[in-house]
Amino acid sequence: MARIPDAVARTARGFGLKPETLRPLGGRSGSAWSDGHLVLRVGERVGRELSAIAAAAGHVPVPRVLDRLELDGTSAVLLERVPGRAAGELALDEPASGAAAGRACGALHDALAEVACPPGLPDAPGAHRSQRRLLHLDLHPFNVLVDDDGEPTGVIDWANAAGGDPELDRARTWSPLTLDPSVRELEDNPGWVALTDHWLRAGRLHSLSSPARVCACQFMLEDLAGRHTPTELTHVRHAMRLAGAGVTDQQ
Repeated sequence: MARIPDAVARTARGFGLKPETLRPLGGRSGSAWSDGHLVLRVGERVGRELSAIAAAAGHVPVPRVLDRLELDGTSAVLLERVPGRAAGELALDEPASGAAAGRACGALHDALAEVACPPGLPDAPGAHRSQRRLLHLDLHPFNVLVDDDGEPTGVIDWANAAGGDPELDRARTWSPLTLDPSVRELEDNPGWVALTDHWLRAGRLHSLSSPARVCACQFMLEDLAGRHTPTELTHVRHAMRLAGAGVTDQQ
């Protein structure tokens, strides 16, 4: 059983939850916990998440906010636990559903591109003030929950939300779908291949500009540096060089 940080235990009690019933929901930050019915998110980015969820609601499915708490300098929010499972899990468990899930997830990019970024959210790296749309910046197959037909039931984990050009958001999905070392291990799985192929097509992620792809590769190299050796990231550096040279993702 994972040790529950003191801040998580305190805020859980503040919401009337029993800390001993909580389990971590994954992710390196350790900010998301659940008792199986509700989701507790704790940390300095709670305000950012709430702003992003409020802006995105009505455009893409998002968790419902149930309560918010500031306790001893710690911010926390209580969210509904969205029904469904991660799109990546569906594709791996039921390969025949991968294509439908990929098309539905790819369509989320156009929906998000219509959302104005709320005041107070930071600019995304490489963003220009003239383009202030809401960016998720971590939209991958395990942050989109879907039903058994592959239709999204919830876009989760808005901790990286920022403002900028929607192409930057597309690029930050393109890189984990095509370059993440853990994903490359799934290239022979038919469900995963169907999910990613249809997501890339529906989201038009093969037609990104060179600067957007370079930015996404740079972020990935920095983000994964502590978890992978330079050799394991050689292909990411190669993709960044190709993008910098103007070679398209389809060439």
